[in-house]
Amino acid sequence: MQTLYDLAAEHQQLVNMAADNDEDFAAALADTLDANDQQIDDKIEATVIVARQLESDAEACKAEAKRLSERAKILERNAGACKERVVWCMENIGKKSIKRPLFTITRQAGRPIAAIDSVDDLPDDYLVTKTTTAPDKKLILERLKAGEGVPGCHLDNGKPSLRVS
Repeated sequence: MQTLYDLAAEHQQLVNMAADNDEDFAAALADTLDANDQQIDDKIEATVIVARQLESDAEACKAEAKRLSERAKILERNAGACKERVVWCMENIGKKSIKRPLFTITRQAGRPIAAIDSVDDLPDDYLVTKTTTAPDKKLILERLKAGEGVPGCHLDNGKPSLRVS
């Protein structure tokens, strides 16, 4: 089975052949080009079918990944709830440590954290300002299309795409 690349190269070789003044050769070349065109069309159709199947598989993988991610979050939340119940129980019964054959369970005191009561009351020294800067591509494109120069930019064509209808 020839690849799409092979068929395209073969087509170009056939197009480059000169029929000169030989009618029989010209007719045979035309028939061969027609057959080659049909093979290319068949190969393109088959390739698009494969591409669509791969896109479908990718969507199924994304959906499964989302489902598994949600499941992992639920399991993590349940594990956290179990640990909170153990801490609550150990605090209520006054146990600091429990030794078992599999492991030792120890209730630790919480580490110091900064609890913010009101952000508005904080002095500026204790605030961090976060900003992001990004090019306004929509505005830049509009200006470039209008013929205006934008320093550091130029009008270009994007990558060709395929539309299947």
